[in-house]
Amino acid sequence: MTIYRGTLEQLAAILFVGAAAFALFVAYRYWRRGAWRRTAVAAAALAALAAATLAAAYTVAPNLPAAPLWTRFAANPVPPAAEHVSAGRTAFQTKCAVCHGPRGRGDGPAALTMVPRPLDLTVHVPLHGDGEIFWFISEGIGGTQMPAWKNDLTETERWQLVRYLRELAAGRP
Repeated sequence: MTIYRGTLEQLAAILFVGAAAFALFVAYRYWRRGAWRRTAVAAAALAALAAATLAAAYTVAPNLPAAPLWTRFAANPVPPAAEHVSAGRTAFQTKCAVCHGPRGRGDGPAALTMVPRPLDLTVHVPLHGDGEIFWFISEGIGGTQMPAWKNDLTETERWQLVRYLRELAAGRP
């Protein structure tokens, strides 16, 4: 599993928040004349780990876009029925296939002119949760030509598209 820059940035932010919470606890314990050194060491360790994570994010991790962390846990409200997958297929063929190709491999007719090239969805869809894919479809992907579809497709159509992409990535187009 590849860890991307956005994921490391989010992890570093969580670690910095933890270090700040520990620092507040250290200040409280110091003010109350309690034992504070062990907690201070933990706060410093968290801050150092956060800094190392952020350094790794900007030096070795690939810079691919990441959806906000909360989207990973969003469930698809559209049931996995055949009519929803078929509706998702229709949306894909009309909106997405020109760039991603009919099988989602990033080889559509417009892909040759794009920098960066569209991603192979059969590889990238399994790496993300349904909520993340929905977010990418809705908001687009910065730094690429992937547009935001939230104004052109309804919420249900975008979730149906996620259902279809799951089927496509599983080899059941």
